[in-house]
Amino acid sequence: MHTPTIFISSTIYDFRDLRSALKFYLEAQGFKVLASEFNDFQKPLDRHSYEACLDAIRAADYFVLLIGPRVGGWYDEENQISITQREYREAYRLHQAESLKLINFVRSEVWQAKEDRSELAKFLETTELNGEVRSAIVNHKSKSASNADFLMKFINEVGRNKETSLAAKGAGAPPTGNWIHVFSGFRDIVDVLNAHVFASVSVEDMVAKRLLRRELRDVLRQCLLKFKDKAYSPSHWINRFHQSHPLTLASRSNELTSIETTSWDSIATVAMHLLGNRQLHLVVLPQVLAKPTFLEFDLASNSFHETPAQNALVRLQEEVRRFNTSNTAENLPILFEHSPVRRMSGQKTVEIETVKLAGLLHLLDRWSNIVVLCSSLLKYLDGGVFSMPSLRPDTPVQGMQEMLEAETASETDIDAYLTSYS
Repeated sequence: MHTPTIFISSTIYDFRDLRSALKFYLEAQGFKVLASEFNDFQKPLDRHSYEACLDAIRAADYFVLLIGPRVGGWYDEENQISITQREYREAYRLHQAESLKLINFVRSEVWQAKEDRSELAKFLETTELNGEVRSAIVNHKSKSASNADFLMKFINEVGRNKETSLAAKGAGAPPTGNWIHVFSGFRDIVDVLNAHVFASVSVEDMVAKRLLRRELRDVLRQCLLKFKDKAYSPSHWINRFHQSHPLTLASRSNELTSIETTSWDSIATVAMHLLGNRQLHLVVLPQVLAKPTFLEFDLASNSFHETPAQNALVRLQEEVRRFNTSNTAENLPILFEHSPVRRMSGQKTVEIETVKLAGLLHLLDRWSNIVVLCSSLLKYLDGGVFSMPSLRPDTPVQGMQEMLEAETASETDIDAYLTSYS
């Protein structure tokens, strides 16, 4: 899952409080916000701050432009290009490439000043004043426009007035991304964002995924093994034990199972991490499964369909339930019964009760499945493509899974039964 990213572009001095409020609000909804004055904005030491901002725009999904009465710093003073204008031009280039969406705002007093000056300019055209005098009057400095000529041209550029005029004459296609929203305060901006940004991203779903991500990381933290300052999955040792000492349909009835001591000591060392009656507690996951967060709407059937991620979450919930049920005092004493201190020196194999071994392996398989499911789901929540991992079967006895599935009613069986039910 890709986290929607918003870049806020404006002069900072006169928009400081508004930028701070927007960042706080948007991040509370689950967005990533790029605002250059904050410490979480990446500031590469080998890049000029202006260039770093342009780089950040290329990583954003939305570009929020705020135009106020000030010009701010110059990116190219000789050609009268401000840094905010340069950021906008880079954003518009990306918008044309369909990799960025533009949301443009102008303060109401600046917009009104633009309209008034436009009307004044038309009036002055009817007077006998020369061009320099008319221009000086129209572009005089005021509280709502510190550099009126620049701001009016910038607003016209954002509105794509020239391209629109040419398109009306049949010279080119009408421009996109030229909506300008006039605002007086924070609420006006939020209303626009709610309509344009949150319309495609459910805030509730974003919050749910964010909380789920935290819970899955907590589960993973409890389940990973740590050796020499590095974390490992127990799956490697569990799979290797199943390969070297498989329980089969033929051997399941044997009272004892013979295992090489090296293999047993390896898997027993891993299983020792489960001591202490460790239980995993899920709070967020059951709530997420009760919502359509990971469902997809199918227009043809007018209904929601389960996604692979949804199925994986259902399976994870079941694996955790089985793990908690199996992680009991009955399944772990076997680790001590066949420890090295209870064996004869040089003993090559240990004879373990098959029933107890099956119980332990069932617990270890649940542990392995929890780790790989959490890992795949976290990759997905961090923006990757979900792929269902390979899981250990419900039973550690090879060949029995197929028997269990054959004896359990499938979805097709249930449909056939309901069709005939009266």
